[in-house]
Amino acid sequence: MASSLKQHIRIAKRNSKITPKLHAWLHNHPDGIKIATEEVATKVLDILKPSSGDRSGVFHPSELYNCQRHQIFNFFGAPVKYQSYNPTLQNLFNDGHFRHLRWQIMLLNAGILTDVEVGVFMPEYRLGGSMDGVNDKDGWMFELKGTSQYQQVIRKGAMPQHVKQVNAYLMASGLEQALIVYECKSSQQWVEMEVQKDPKVVDELEEILQSLNQALETGVMPEVLDDCKNKTGPKFAACPHSEACLGIGRTEEIATFVPVGPRSTDSGRNESGNRRVRLRASGKGRPTNR
Repeated sequence: MASSLKQHIRIAKRNSKITPKLHAWLHNHPDGIKIATEEVATKVLDILKPSSGDRSGVFHPSELYNCQRHQIFNFFGAPVKYQSYNPTLQNLFNDGHFRHLRWQIMLLNAGILTDVEVGVFMPEYRLGGSMDGVNDKDGWMFELKGTSQYQQVIRKGAMPQHVKQVNAYLMASGLEQALIVYECKSSQQWVEMEVQKDPKVVDELEEILQSLNQALETGVMPEVLDDCKNKTGPKFAACPHSEACLGIGRTEEIATFVPVGPRSTDSGRNESGNRRVRLRASGKGRPTNR
């Protein structure tokens, strides 16, 4: 009984900012999700309009714990190796995209979010990306994760990689708190987790970003992972740059793989093509030449 009570208290504490208001909104809108205002309609169309899909010119919060060579290739917009068309994989991507859009519409309609797809850019680290949403009034960001590991999240809390990802957004935006909503892919149950900016995680992120920027400034590529040297392991097998990577020692050599022509390096444009951008300079780290 005591253990069950503690679990209910813990879950209630988790679901403290978004969930109560969203429960009320869902109860009062049994007809489903509609576009409630012209402002929401404009934001939705902004998300759905075609974009270049170019993610080059910045380092992304969601990728900072990937192989650093992989991130340098992505920074320069290097093409990836050919992958055969997979309709299931494409449909999974579409499902994730519209899961985000569904939540963004609900939270805008309910007055829980004040904006969605808000870009961040930290020029001294070349760090850029797009937050799923923000509440400017209360000063927190929103991140949605669809998961097949819902029960694990309930037991253990927010996944470490997601805590680190939102800390990168907090670092770049100047906000102090993130709310991660995990939605179960099979049942649509959700749980809301609070994450505070963690100085230790921020220090770790800054070390990674300093290393990446040093590679750009000196031209010396980061070390090849041990598994990649031996052409073994899941990271090597999944790497979209594995065919070109092992022969590259300097960053300028990547240019031989990049198609000639105009390439957008507009780091002020977020991942959905929107222009709502927060510029944040921490005052830490080495200035970079742009």
